[in-house]
Amino acid sequence: MEGRRSLIKEIAKERIEILFGLAEKQKDAKLVGSYLSIMKRIQAHYKVGLPSRIKNRVCSGCGDLLMPGLNCTTKIASSRGYVIYRCRACGAESHVRYKKWAR
Repeated sequence: MEGRRSLIKEIAKERIEILFGLAEKQKDAKLVGSYLSIMKRIQAHYKVGLPSRIKNRVCSGCGDLLMPGLNCTTKIASSRGYVIYRCRACGAESHVRYKKWAR
């Protein structure tokens, strides 16, 4: 039984990755929204955590896909070691850490 559950979760993770890839390639906001809503329903139904690369690209306020230059602004706080994404639709900010390169 446990092997079947892990297989189902793996399939759900693959579907989430596919939907996120489709959402990244789209320009139409309605299609992007529908891909993200399907992705979130799969994630909630199968109790699968979103990978950090996906979680960091989705706005926590309105749920839109954050695309720098199109619907969000980007700042680099180099002294603190993170990037700030600010959504133009709702104004929510997300701070994403990055590893500083050694000199």
